[in-house]
Amino acid sequence: MSAILEILLFTVGLSFLLAVIYRLLTNPQEMRRIKENMKEVQAKVKKAQKAGDMDQVNALTSEMLKGSQQQFTQNMKPMIVSMLVFFVFIGFLRGQYQGEWVLLPFAVPFIGSVIGWFKWYIVITLPFTFMFRKMLGVE
Repeated sequence: MSAILEILLFTVGLSFLLAVIYRLLTNPQEMRRIKENMKEVQAKVKKAQKAGDMDQVNALTSEMLKGSQQQFTQNMKPMIVSMLVFFVFIGFLRGQYQGEWVLLPFAVPFIGSVIGWFKWYIVITLPFTFMFRKMLGVE
């Protein structure tokens, strides 16, 4: 099998695995609740700024910081696990494909048509990660 196809299949599998890890280790309902709350608070901040009520703006900003902290806490565990998985697999890819060049059938803007294995990994992982996260409902 060619390196281009091997890396493609490997990357799709890794993207799916990382999306599953995020799905299992986060609570999507809680993330949506936090995001909705943040939107409501942002609207209140804008309204308070227009009214010139700086005490209200400061109180709401503090509430927004708490929401950001909750989001960060929700994302921390899956991020650490995903990083560990990513570094193991990327080390494997590096060992297998060091010096491999991928000849694309078309030129990608800002990248070209001949790229190294890591750029090929990046080109593949972005759309597939987005797609798998959408499919699994990961926020």
